[in-house]
This record gives sequence, C-alpha cells and structure tokens, in this order.
Amino acid sequence: MADNKQIAADVLAAVGGKENVKSVLHCMTRLRFNLVDESIVNDDEVKAVKGALGVAKQGGQYQVIIGTNVPEVYKELTEMAGLGAEKAVDENLDESEAPKGKLTPKEIGNNILNYLSGSVVPLIPVLVGGALFKTLEAIFGPTLLNLVPADSPFVFLCEMVYNAAFYFMPIIAGFAAATKLGINGFLGAFMGAVLIEPSYVALQGQEGAVFNVYGIPAPINGYQQTLIPVLLCVAAMAPINKFLNAKMPESVRTIFVPFLTMVIMMPIAMCVLAPLGNMIGNAISGFFFWLASTPLGFLAVTVISALWPLLVMTGMHVGMAAIALADYAQTGTDTMLLLAATVQAFTVSGVALAVWLRMKDPEQKTLAFGYFVTQFIGGVGEPLLYGVFLRYKRPWIASIAGGAVAGLYAALTGVVLYTPVQGIFSPLSFLGGEQMNMVNGCIAIALGMIVSFVVAWFTALTPAQMEGKE
Repeated sequence: MADNKQIAADVLAAVGGKENVKSVLHCMTRLRFNLVDESIVNDDEVKAVKGALGVAKQGGQYQVIIGTNVPEVYKELTEMAGLGAEKAVDENLDESEAPKGKLTPKEIGNNILNYLSGSVVPLIPVLVGGALFKTLEAIFGPTLLNLVPADSPFVFLCEMVYNAAFYFMPIIAGFAAATKLGINGFLGAFMGAVLIEPSYVALQGQEGAVFNVYGIPAPINGYQQTLIPVLLCVAAMAPINKFLNAKMPESVRTIFVPFLTMVIMMPIAMCVLAPLGNMIGNAISGFFFWLASTPLGFLAVTVISALWPLLVMTGMHVGMAAIALADYAQTGTDTMLLLAATVQAFTVSGVALAVWLRMKDPEQKTLAFGYFVTQFIGGVGEPLLYGVFLRYKRPWIASIAGGAVAGLYAALTGVVLYTPVQGIFSPLSFLGGEQMNMVNGCIAIALGMIVSFVVAWFTALTPAQMEGKE
C-alpha cells in the first residue's frame, strides 16, 4: 500500500518546503499548490517522488498528480505544513482560472470548446440516469427478458423518467451554461424553460400558426431535447446580465436586472439564436449520421477508438465528447464518437492487467493493480495514463492495437450505443435495441481488452522495468 505520509513529506520537500507554500487544494487526482516562488522548484525532483505521477501547471497553480489516494496524501501534507484543509475542488476550475490569452482563432476555438464542455459535461449524470431507466425497460420488457408487457406501469414509469431527462434538457443545460459563465444559474434555466414553454410548443401542431416577438416574426421550432439553442442564448445573455448588474443601483438590482435581461434577450433568443442553434444541432446530427453511413464510417470509429487515450491525454477529448453528447441528447443514440470511446475503455484495462501481472517490483506491482481497479471499475483513467503509459511509453502500442480492433468490430457489426455508461457497467450501453446489438457490443469490448492484454504482455515492459530499475 502507498505510504501516504511519506509521499506527502517528499512532495512538500520537493516543492520547496512549507515556507514556499501559500496554500494547497486537491481535486480527484491532484495536489494543487499556490507557491511563493515556483522558480525554485525542480520539476524532475517532484516527478522522482515515489507516489507522484507527474506535474502540471495550470491556472496559476503548481499541480502534482498523485492519483486516487490524493485525499489521504492531502490530509497528511496539510498537517505537516500547518495549513487548513479544504474540501476537494472541481477539475473544471482549470478552465475558469486560466489566464486569458489573445483572441487568436485558436484561442476563440478553445473558448468555444471550453464553454461547450463546461456546459454539457455536468449533464452526464442526468443523461445516464434517465437513459438507464430506458435500459431497465429493455432488460425486463419485450426487448430482452420479456418479464413485463409493453403496456405495463413499469414500462410507463421507465419511459416517463427517460423522457423527463431529455425533454427538459434545455432547462438543465441552461442552468449549467449560466453557472459556467458566472451568472445566476436559475436565469439560464429560465431561458431554457422559455424555449419549451407548453403553449409555444403547442404552436408546432397548429396549421397556419404564427409567432412574433415585439412584432418581429420568429420561427416556430421544437427546442425540447436540444442543447445548442439554449447554449447560444445563454452565451449572449451572460454579458447583458453582467452589464446590467454593474450599472443598476443595488437597491433595485434584484428586481429589474433579471426582468430587463429577459426583455432584451427575447427577440435575440427567439428570432435569431435559438433558430440558429436548432440549425446547427440538426447539421451536427446530420453529419454524424452521414459519416456513419459512408464507406469511411467504420474507419472513423476505428481511428477514434484506437487514439482515444491519446485524445484524453491532450485534452482534445473534452470538446469532442461535448459535441457528441449534444447530438446524443437530441437523438438518444450514438454510432460514432461515444461508441468508440465506450468500446475502447477496457483496452487500457487490459494493458493495466498485463503490466500488473508482469511487474516484479512489489511497489510498482501494487500501484499497477490500483491503476487497473480504478480504470476497470470506475472508469477513472488518469492515474493509469500518467503512472503507466507516460512512464513506460510502450503500453501505447497495446492500447492502440486493442482500441483499433474494438472499434473496427463495433463499426462493421453496426453496434449502436443507447446509454453512455462508464466503468464496469459499460456493456449496459448497448441495451435498447436488438439483442445482437448487446452481443456485438460486448464482443467488441472483449476483443479490445484481449488484444491489448496480449500485446502488452509481450511488449509493454522491458526486463529492467519489470524489476523496477527503469
């Protein structure tokens, strides 16, 4: 087992001692230091600490990557340094605290992806929670076990919860987006509620119905089960709301700022941004469906599956996953990016398992087992990527090989993802359609893990690395 007290002592010494530490926080895997003088810290010395997986510098913080035992290390370190312990912080604070760069095209693109991911990724528990009720319906209903009929109260309940999670997505996404941009989250939820207000939704079924805002004609669209329209609206709402808050006297701010924000936003939202977002959402969905139907569809899934751990390491996966989740929220299925990410997940577990079994050094063997457990059961891959893949380099070969095989099989057999579930319950992702969809999804996962395990067994470690000498 890791000696958390020793790790804490070694890390504290490597960053310059308690005199060089202004404050320290932790997230799920990292110690986040605010240092007096970062220039005196030698990164190589920090990386050399047994139990430290790497170093990162983000948001003005010096971050030491520890792994899932970071809460215990943090407790020991704060006691040694005489600092007050704080609760764990959100991983996403890197984005909000990062220094602002010049508005180059690349910076603008990064800002858009950061906003998209920061608004969509927090919705994953809602998407998964609702979709799992659909999975229960598939398991116990006519699709699989046929224990309850299609018109049973149980099936009705599952459909109700599933529909609630997705139908009201603009409200939930509006809250997340507003919070991401630093304004009242409930104002964003309010904007989402406006987009799916029942009397407006009812206009879609009325022949010859018209709608306008202050006399300005506005299209009648269905914004339920969409994300892009509300995200565009909240992005425009945030600066307006902040401006009004800054200019309005405090005595009337609570009453008039929300009101005037919505007065200004109504024509902007209903006549321009929401219809534009609807078009963008349809275009994204259409692109994914088109790509999946082309001769290159299977190749795209194969490549994404093979390279997904590399995308995670570079952070590129966040923006891509956010776009795919936005499309999934609208369609309820995925045959491209989320599918590739799911079928490859166990490939890195296969690498970790091989490394654990091959490793002879007791300390590294224990660490490798921990990496395997956190990835296989919880779907948390950062400790594995830093502790094995970056350290030994050659495990990438096995992961790419296994991911390619998993993605290729899933694409060629037409596997469809219905629920984006991570960790040990990933096979549930394929429940919802025909039984062979579940079978082929599980085969894809198994093939990926087996191939990556076999390749890693023979290539991942050198003899010196097995002995812990390298």
